Amino acid sequence: MFGFIKELGKIDVDYNDNKFRSYVKSVESDYILIDFLFYKGSEYNIPVESWVTVNFKEKAGVYSGDCQILGRDNSRIPGLKISYPSDVKFVQQREYVRVPLKLKAELVIFSVRSGSEKPEEGLCPSGRLELIPESEETDVRVQEINTLDISGSGFCYVSEKPLEKHSKIIGIIYLSNPAEKPIEISLQHVYSRTFFANGKEMYKNAFTFNNLEEKLQDKILKEIFLYELELRKKGL
Repeated sequence: MFGFIKELGKIDVDYNDNKFRSYVKSVESDYILIDFLFYKGSEYNIPVESWVTVNFKEKAGVYSGDCQILGRDNSRIPGLKISYPSDVKFVQQREYVRVPLKLKAELVIFSVRSGSEKPEEGLCPSGRLELIPESEETDVRVQEINTLDISGSGFCYVSEKPLEKHSKIIGIIYLSNPAEKPIEISLQHVYSRTFFANGKEMYKNAFTFNNLEEKLQDKILKEIFLYELELRKKGL
């Protein structure tokens, strides 16, 4: 029944709108031991007996269930004890076609402030200032890009410099139909890899979408479908 719970298996823990990455350290008969949870470099303590949602990742998809925090274990294998999940649901991993579709987009890049200057205001060309928090500890920069390719799960773009260190990134993707509202979504940076074009070093930057709503994902898939349809009409 719980064959998807494996030692060293990667998990995500959701608690009060916060998402933590962890992994399974040990599977015991009456509890699961996971690595401690961290937020901004510090250990995050969730009260004992609190309920959290845990996503157990498998190649075929994700098993999601509710687990109770049982407490710390500081013995031979230190970690956080959680109960076995209840109300388990399985979400199959969908395979998405990635196409070389170029769409205008913006990256709203949040980084922890290193100095004492106040961040600029009105940075976002789209005018979506609600994305920019009023925090004296956060710098915000907006970068305009064009996607190199895109799928229902993420996209890539090319730059002359690698992506800077950041605490969070929001993507704003403009669809080909100007009447459509741009898609705003939290992004997860996957990698920045170097390659050479015309003798110049460039970077391919890849992102996945975080918790993209199905209706917004359908809009991206529609863009891909229309792109492929146009290619077929041209005999390509």
